[in-house]
Amino acid sequence: MRGQLETFDVTMGGFLLLEMVYRGGPMSKSEIGGRLQCTRQNVDAIVERLEENGWVRREVVSLPPAEIKLSHLSKAKRDLPRRGPRIGLVHLTPQGEKFIGFVFPKHAKVVKALMRVLDGREQETLSRLCKKLCEGDVLKFFSEMTHEDVEESGE
Repeated sequence: MRGQLETFDVTMGGFLLLEMVYRGGPMSKSEIGGRLQCTRQNVDAIVERLEENGWVRREVVSLPPAEIKLSHLSKAKRDLPRRGPRIGLVHLTPQGEKFIGFVFPKHAKVVKALMRVLDGREQETLSRLCKKLCEGDVLKFFSEMTHEDVEESGE
């Protein structure tokens, strides 16, 4: 599948990000990282490459401030305007929408062709197993393994 996506000059991570934003609308980089199960640095690298191709753009927006009783603020801050946290959102550009709208159906056909070797029951089993694998927390598992290695070495 990676080879097929490379013909469109997009990586698997880039394709998944484009698909998520195409289906779900603008997303924060932290939300993308959570869904892709990768670090902020990986998301930044993927977004940067997609930006270079003109398929996405980043935008920093301010969220509304949290509701708080004025009595919980110091008197000096009560009259000052309050701001919410700032987050970076990733949007598809019109060129990105056109690109993913073109590539996604072709990619789906390739996946469908690959899946034809499995009967319906096998496809359902594979789907169920893949969902189950996605529920696992690889980072937690890796952390646990690393921690056990340190304990075993006596450090």
